[in-house]
Amino acid sequence: MEFTPEQLAVIKSENPQTVFELKDLEVLAFFSLAQMHKKVVRMTDNFFGNTRVGVFTIDELNGKTDLDFSNPDDWTTLNIESISFTLALPNEWGSQSSTYHSLFEIKAIALLETD
Repeated sequence: MEFTPEQLAVIKSENPQTVFELKDLEVLAFFSLAQMHKKVVRMTDNFFGNTRVGVFTIDELNGKTDLDFSNPDDWTTLNIESISFTLALPNEWGSQSSTYHSLFEIKAIALLETD
């Protein structure tokens, strides 16, 4: 994955500004989660409690991969049957990604502000 200079600055920042955060069952509010697509987030997983900062991408939703996030109102009454999403982080070789297949894998996720 290629990161923009703005994304890298936020990822490497020691104290980035939070736009909004979802915790526990709030994560199931797909309307808010869709606003984080291809943006920098701070995510804590539900299994190990690891918190990482990277770019959040929704890869598949209900079997569809050609997703359009341009109109947030389209996501207010959605039923999620299946989902996969990725958190990509920069590393010394370029990037590393972790793929998830359930929103229950997220304990907390916060959209971070980019300039």
